Amino acid sequence: MIDVPSRLERVGFRTLYRLADLTYALGIATPKRTVAGTYWSYEPTNPHGDDPGLAVLDRLPDDATLLDVGAHVGEHAIPLAAGTDRRIVAFEPNGESADRLVRNATRNGLDERIDLRRVGLADERGSLPFYRSTFSKCSAFDRDRATRWGARVAAVEEVPVYRLDGLVGGTDSPAAPGDPVPPPDAIKVDVEGHELGVLRGAEATIRTHRPLLVVEVHDGTAGGDPSRNVGDHADALRTWLADHDYDVEERGDVWVCRG
Repeated sequence: MIDVPSRLERVGFRTLYRLADLTYALGIATPKRTVAGTYWSYEPTNPHGDDPGLAVLDRLPDDATLLDVGAHVGEHAIPLAAGTDRRIVAFEPNGESADRLVRNATRNGLDERIDLRRVGLADERGSLPFYRSTFSKCSAFDRDRATRWGARVAAVEEVPVYRLDGLVGGTDSPAAPGDPVPPPDAIKVDVEGHELGVLRGAEATIRTHRPLLVVEVHDGTAGGDPSRNVGDHADALRTWLADHDYDVEERGDVWVCRG
C-alpha cells in the first residue's frame, strides 16, 4: 500500500509534468535565476537554481569545454553557455527533452552555441532500449527508473549509444553524429542510474584529460520501491572513481569529483 506522503508526491509530480506540457504548448517562458546566472526557460519550475554542481561548473574558465551528459531540457547547458565562450556538447537521447532543450536554447539565443547530440553514452557502442516515461525527466535506460513516483512507460525506443572515448578520439566517426567531440575540461553526468556505463565508456578520455566530473547519483530505491535498495550502485561508483584517482566531495546527490 502506498502511504499518504508518497501518494501526495506522486500527485505533485503528475501535476508538475502536466503543467510543463501546458507551458511548452502555450509558449510561456519565464526567467530562471540560478547560481550560474539568469536564463529563460519554458519549464514551469527551476529545480537546479541552487544546484551545487552547477555552481562548481560555473567556475570553469569562459573558454572551457563542457560535456553535458543527460542534458534534459538544458538546465545546466544553457546558463553555463550564456554570456561566455564555453563550448557545450549536450547528450540527450530522449527526443521530447531534446526538442525542449532546442526551444529553450533558441529562446536564449544559444541554439548555435550548444552542440546537441541526440544519442546516449555507454561502455559499448551499439543500441539500447530507452524507456520514455510519462514524467520526462524519469526517462531512462532502466524500466524501473522510468516508472518512479507513479509514472508510466509511454514508449520503448531503441536508441544509439556510443562510447565517449570513441567520440573524443574520433574512432566512432564518421558513423557518430556531428563532429568529433573536443577533449573536455569537465563532464557533467545525470543519467538516471546509468552513470557507471558512461564513465566506463569514457575511461581513456578521463585518464588522459583529467576533467572535472560532476555526477548526479541516483541512489536509494529504484522504481519508488523501498524494498529494492540500489545502494550498491553508489559503492561501485566510489570504487571506480577511487581506482581512477579521483577525490569525491559528496554534496547530497551531487558528487564533485576532482582528479
